[in-house]
Amino acid sequence: MVCYESRKMNEHEKNYVTHDLELASIIHALKMLRHYLLDRRLVLMGDHSVLRYLYDQPNLNVRQSRCMSMLNDFDFKIK
Repeated sequence: MVCYESRKMNEHEKNYVTHDLELASIIHALKMLRHYLLDRRLVLMGDHSVLRYLYDQPNLNVRQSRCMSMLNDFDFKIK
């Protein structure tokens, strides 16, 4: 399945670093398509390689840990 979704960044998101912006966009897309994606295997493709190693990070900030708990609902691989 290929889908397109768009939205504006809020004031706080304008100050995010690049990998947090990419993570926020993935979370937004997963929230929008949650009912289609819950029982499927996903391949998330992005252009920021730091997200591949997100599960290996010893210290996550609050925003990242909240996103990680939401990502645990899905069966996916980041490329």
